[in-house]
Amino acid sequence: MDFAMLGIKYDRTQTFRKGAARAPDMIRSMIPKTENFVADVDLGEKAFIKDLGDIAPLERNQLINETFIKLSNEKAFPIILGGEHTISYAVAKVLKPAVFVSFDAHPDLRDDNTHEGVTRRIGDLIGYDNIILHGVRCMSKEEHEFIHDKKIKIMSVGDLKWLREPVYLSIDLDVLDPSILPAVGNPEPDGLRFAQVLEGIKALAPNLVAIDFVEYTPFVNQNNDVNTAIVTKLINAAMAEIIKAKQL
Repeated sequence: MDFAMLGIKYDRTQTFRKGAARAPDMIRSMIPKTENFVADVDLGEKAFIKDLGDIAPLERNQLINETFIKLSNEKAFPIILGGEHTISYAVAKVLKPAVFVSFDAHPDLRDDNTHEGVTRRIGDLIGYDNIILHGVRCMSKEEHEFIHDKKIKIMSVGDLKWLREPVYLSIDLDVLDPSILPAVGNPEPDGLRFAQVLEGIKALAPNLVAIDFVEYTPFVNQNNDVNTAIVTKLINAAMAEIIKAKQL
């Protein structure tokens, strides 16, 4: 199966811990070091990755324009490496997915153009009835009221597997419990386990049209190799599940 990997080195609106712009390089350096036989899939034989390189935009309009140039004519399945969560808006603007699913500790529904408001901006783009949240465990009062006002769906894995529309999945890595991955922009306790995130990916895999991995923030502690390996293994596992779902 053909994949197109694009790194977006953008973290200008990170509010707590910056550094997500350095994640694509860290992930790429780890890929050759991780096992590529995953979930009974030999990624060395089944995954053909076209590396689209990186973009390093300085501001939001440049982010949108450069993402469009990279992805607008791409036929392979996009895997986007952030970067902060703001990048998902640029990808959604190019792909115009039927449904946007966000695995995230936060709803990101603040009324701004930062990583804290990215899901709200995507809702403006594709409609709030096409926004689905999974793994949320921390929000502002404003976001809580907005979720109820717009009837935004928060789904369990059991609900996700019933989706049939084309899905763009965004994985903000703070959805994981910080005991597993502390190196994120805004860590929150009581997060999902690695297997739970993978279960969610598996539920959506038949309908996925793109996936991103955002908010990994290396160099915020001393375990860079461990943290990067965990993120890379999740990416490999996601590719394996997508291959199994798409090639049945």
